Formats: sequence, C-alpha cells, structure tokens
Amino acid sequence: MLWRKSWRETWFMVLVFLGMALLFIAWRPLVAPWVSPLEEGAPTWSEDLRRLLPLLRSHQSSVWSYWFKLMLLMMWPMYAVAQGVTLYVASCPWMGGGPGAAGLFTFSLPVSRRRVLLTHAALVGVELVLVAIAPSLIFPIVSHLTGGNVTFGSTLVYALLLSLGGMIFPAFSYLLTAVFNSQWKVFVIGIVFVFTLFFPIRLVEEYPWWNVYHVMSGETYFRYGKIPWLGLLASLAVSTAMMFAAVRIYERRDF
Repeated sequence: MLWRKSWRETWFMVLVFLGMALLFIAWRPLVAPWVSPLEEGAPTWSEDLRRLLPLLRSHQSSVWSYWFKLMLLMMWPMYAVAQGVTLYVASCPWMGGGPGAAGLFTFSLPVSRRRVLLTHAALVGVELVLVAIAPSLIFPIVSHLTGGNVTFGSTLVYALLLSLGGMIFPAFSYLLTAVFNSQWKVFVIGIVFVFTLFFPIRLVEEYPWWNVYHVMSGETYFRYGKIPWLGLLASLAVSTAMMFAAVRIYERRDF
C-alpha cells in the first residue's frame, strides 16, 4: 500500500521530466556542434585541454558534452530536489491542512515512520535512476540506426554515474523536509544548493574533484575510461548519512 501511495504522489512529475527530456533530445539536431565554438577559444587553453579537442569531434563525445555534461546535469538535480520534497505531501501531519490530513491517515496505519520514509525514498530513488537511463538510451538507438559510435554500455555508465552519484540531492531534500515545516523553504534551499555547485558552468574544464558534479558528469570515464569509484562511493556515503539523519529526526518529531 505504501508503494502505491508513493507512486500516486510522484508519477506526474516523472512524466513531466520525461516529456522535458524528450523535448531537449528532439531539439538536439538544431544545436550547433560543440567543436566549432570551442575551437575558437582553443589557443588560450592549457595543453591538457587542447589534447581533449580531438575527443570532442566524435558523435559520442558530442552526445556526452550536450546531454550528460550540460542538459541532463542541469535538469536531473532540480528534478531530484523536487521529488525529495514530495515527502512533505506524503507524510508531514504536523502541518495541518491537505498534506497533514494525508500524513495523519498514513500514521493511523500499522506502519512505522521509518518505513513510511524509507519506502517513499526507495521508490523515488528507483524513479530517479530510470528517468536518467530511459531518455538517454535514445542516443545509442539512433546512433546505431545512423551508423554512429554511441554505445549502449557507455550511455548506461554515464546515466548510472549521474543518478547514483546525484543521490545527494534527494537525500538533502529529505533531510530538509524532516527539519523544516515549509515545503517551499525546502524547495528553495535545495535549488540554491543545486545551482551553487553547478556554477560556473564548465563546458570543457573538469569540475573540482570534491564537487559532486565531477562524478555525475562522468568526466573521468569520458577522459580516461575509468569509473570514479572513490567519488561515487563517497557520494553514496554522504547520501546515506543524510538519509539516516532524516530518519532519526523524523522518528523523534512530535506530531
């Protein structure tokens, strides 16, 4: 029952995100190739960045730089924060009104607060992984039909790095929801957090090693063919710690 309840509270946002993703994918052929504008600034680049330029001329590199390094990296974290805020609607009875009534009904059932939160978080986590993978697979399918070099394996790796490495964002939303009594406050703080890490935008340069976007963009895999296990595990560890803190605060909350 909790799974179905959580799905009813999140399915619409899943469809909205997938629709936006398909729109940006369909718009991709109208976007000028990355290489042309990048070559104009190449003389001022470092030697390391100039060596990267040949990589950016392939079809696979174009897909990575447009989709995984820019568009999906911008859209997915905001979507993750918004999905994290749905916990407020699902189970925050201390607020009163509509969301509160739903929460009070939930806690009238023979289930623990921990189970309510973790069930909702698990469903949202699965949705976040799927919405990163599903639209991304369009690129290797089209590439295969047109003779390109975008592979299913690399696309899956990029999508998993982005979604698993980015679990910090929904976990942060859950923690904020457990602390604050305002849905909008949680959403605004979450979005500020997203953009603070994102800017300045780096079209070519790598994000700093400590920035979660360094893992999420798959830069290490793109440049060197290596999965950033250390960064990925660190991101998952931080996400787990925030979820643990959210559960503890949630369980001790007086309704």
